[in-house]
Amino acid sequence: MRRLALLCIFAAVCCLALAVAVFAGRARNEEPASAPAAPAAPAAVSAAPTPAPSPSPTLAPTASPAPAGPAWQPLATPFDLAGLDTERLGWGQGRQVNERNQPIGAVAYQEKYGPWGGAFLAPAAETPTIYLTFDFGYETGYSAAILDTLREKNAPATFFVVGSYAKNNADTVERMLAEGHTVGSHSASHKDMTALPDEEARAEITDFNAQFAAQFGVAPTLFRFPEGVFSQRLLALAANEGMRSVFWSYAYADWDANDQPEVAESLEKALAAAHPDAIYLLHPMATNSALLGDLIDGLRAAGYTLAAL
Repeated sequence: MRRLALLCIFAAVCCLALAVAVFAGRARNEEPASAPAAPAAPAAVSAAPTPAPSPSPTLAPTASPAPAGPAWQPLATPFDLAGLDTERLGWGQGRQVNERNQPIGAVAYQEKYGPWGGAFLAPAAETPTIYLTFDFGYETGYSAAILDTLREKNAPATFFVVGSYAKNNADTVERMLAEGHTVGSHSASHKDMTALPDEEARAEITDFNAQFAAQFGVAPTLFRFPEGVFSQRLLALAANEGMRSVFWSYAYADWDANDQPEVAESLEKALAAAHPDAIYLLHPMATNSALLGDLIDGLRAAGYTLAAL
């Protein structure tokens, strides 16, 4: 009887255990699926030390925004040099002017020699325009001051340099180019080209151009005859080498370093000579360095735009 009771208790316990197991299994089957495990947080990265700020680089000079250069008329090159006049001609603008204040001599020479590549006045612009040009035969000590003033006034200009100047003052020429100015040829060695045979005269142009291109990576297209001495034949010779020969419609006696004109008088003269399409010739001397800022301001106040050739 006791054994029977134990068997009954044992059977009851087994039934109870079976029921618990079934219930637990159902509960597991009814649980919602687990959300995907969140991605493991990235391993912490040690913050790199902040480097000390490096010094600002020296910026290249910003080119001056300049109006477009003159609209040159194309030349009928190549010219046949045979039979062209070799007469030695000097140039100065003279004192007589027309109703536009342009030198009559410049107007006449432009009509006569313009088709051969001579520029005594610039081509007519949409607005009254003046072109400041400088002849650099050697370093006078005023190039930096002149360039500083042009940059301060945002005034483009044109520089004609001799071969030796470009060779010995490359930094200055590079600055001219970098600041938006035009640089042209004043010949390889500043000789009177009317006294040279054709091949030597041609070499004064081509030797300079080759040197300049090798130094600065650009080829000039503007030429100024030494002392403004030329001939019809030489104009055509230069044009055949791709060069336009630029003269001037205003210049004054500013080239002697030991005999510089007075600043106020020179400024008054330069302002009074203003005219449309003018090409001013200046030398890098003390007087021009001193008056340049006022000249630029005065020309602009008179309604002129300044541009590079």
